[in-house]
Amino acid sequence: MMIIESFRTHRHSRRNIVNDPEVLTIRRGYRIRLHNDEQAPPWKLWNVINISRLHALAYQCTQRLVFTGSSALLLHGIPTWSANPDVEVWPSETRLRATPFHAVRHPRTTVPRANIISRARRPRNVTTVDTLEAESPIEAAVRLALNDEPLTGFVATCMVMHTLSRFDRFDLEESRRRCERIREEMHQELSRQPHHPHYLRAHTVLRKADGGCDNVFEAAILWFVNTLYSGRIVTQLPITVEDHTYFGDIVLPELKLMIEPDGRSKFGSTDQEVRDNTNKWLKRQHELVNDGWRVIRVSWHSTDDFGAFREYLATQLAIRHLKVPQDCLRLWLEQHQMH
Repeated sequence: MMIIESFRTHRHSRRNIVNDPEVLTIRRGYRIRLHNDEQAPPWKLWNVINISRLHALAYQCTQRLVFTGSSALLLHGIPTWSANPDVEVWPSETRLRATPFHAVRHPRTTVPRANIISRARRPRNVTTVDTLEAESPIEAAVRLALNDEPLTGFVATCMVMHTLSRFDRFDLEESRRRCERIREEMHQELSRQPHHPHYLRAHTVLRKADGGCDNVFEAAILWFVNTLYSGRIVTQLPITVEDHTYFGDIVLPELKLMIEPDGRSKFGSTDQEVRDNTNKWLKRQHELVNDGWRVIRVSWHSTDDFGAFREYLATQLAIRHLKVPQDCLRLWLEQHQMH
């Protein structure tokens, strides 16, 4: 189990702390040392450093801070699309004009710099997580849907719905019912800002998000599909073929098409697990294809080029020359413009 040791340092601090190469500088006056981190995956190290940045900022500030958006979700343990999000905060007195966080260099990875974003809109529902104050996950998701890129807001909304609904594919009816209650709460929160310049985009994000996505990659692929296709899309759809029941990650029933995002560890972490799961996948694929289904598999590298991947999906969906509805275009065009 990885242990995090934090240090509040100053110019008179002991040299064995300040000059220790194993002590990571998060910000001037705040350092951490990680214990038992030899086997920790890079994403875990990034997560620890991102959370440490929140503690460092709170330590340096004399005014009350409430973390919002991606920073709030980070504290609530809800994953978002960005592996290194900016620090987002509502200051109770005056707008923060703090310098960005510098890159943090761990022996096995480097976490890039991060900006500090000061929000003017005060959070309504605040909870304390590990001594830090954060807005509620629902407020955070709506804030991201309004202020961030469509993909970021969409993924955050899916993950908040998935987490708060305790989504269980073996109890789909109740899981989807809980998701719809959470969606309604999000729409109520959004209705408080009807004149926000990105209200329509946020409304589309909340309407199309789905708590059936198990992880951020599935949510991202679902976003791509939604930028092109306005028909019925179902996540975690049970499909029975003879005596087997399979769950389709993202299914377009009218096209009898299934999209299967392959996460980083979907086939296992050992050679034996990969072999066993690959054999199961081949059998699954064979039975689904024989039953008339078309299966599209996508990997993380598929999305390295957003435009090229969307073109590929359009071809696979056979809608390359069809008129794309306005709400679908809104998700894509505003993302494209922000880049």
